[in-house]
Amino acid sequence: MLPAADLACSCWPIDTHTEIQMTLAQAEFDTMLNETGHHFDSARLSESHGVACGLLCRSPASQADDFMSLLASLHMLQQPELQVSQSLGRMFEVCRAQLDDDEFRFELYLPPDEDPLEERTTALAQWCTGFLAGLGSGQDGDVFDTSSEEVGEALSDLEQIARAELGGGDDSEEEESALVEIIEYLRVVTFMLREELRPASPHDKLH
Repeated sequence: MLPAADLACSCWPIDTHTEIQMTLAQAEFDTMLNETGHHFDSARLSESHGVACGLLCRSPASQADDFMSLLASLHMLQQPELQVSQSLGRMFEVCRAQLDDDEFRFELYLPPDEDPLEERTTALAQWCTGFLAGLGSGQDGDVFDTSSEEVGEALSDLEQIARAELGGGDDSEEEESALVEIIEYLRVVTFMLREELRPASPHDKLH
């Protein structure tokens, strides 16, 4: 169930031991937006991060080149400049490092808190759209036709959040609180889906 009552989130190496490279801080969002130039607005940049997360949950061995190819197949990015490819590749590898991190430092890549609530809500909805696209990109069966009730509910929640709009009420503080709660929920759901969908290792099969 959703945590808020009303919804009406190769060539690019990374040093995973470097703290700053483990964090996609909100302060970096505008920098990344500038680096991607005319290819992305804030919502589309968040969506691309969602694609990366979904792809890595579905296929953990995916590489940055796979991510770039998927963005192209989704008509999100065509013939990017080298700087754009490098920036998105770095984002992908940071995402991988965060998803592998035992300290749960994974963060959704969203506009900073200073941006208007409507813009952040739209970006969160687009993140979910991208995540679902990345999650459904595999060729090994339909993840959306899973027999796991927990996974099915999580996917249903993601689809609902992807359609989210501001409720239109007067209490912006309540809307802010709901957004924070949903973002935290999505962080947890991302890790849950990653664990549920990861391929079983030989060690797992022995037990």
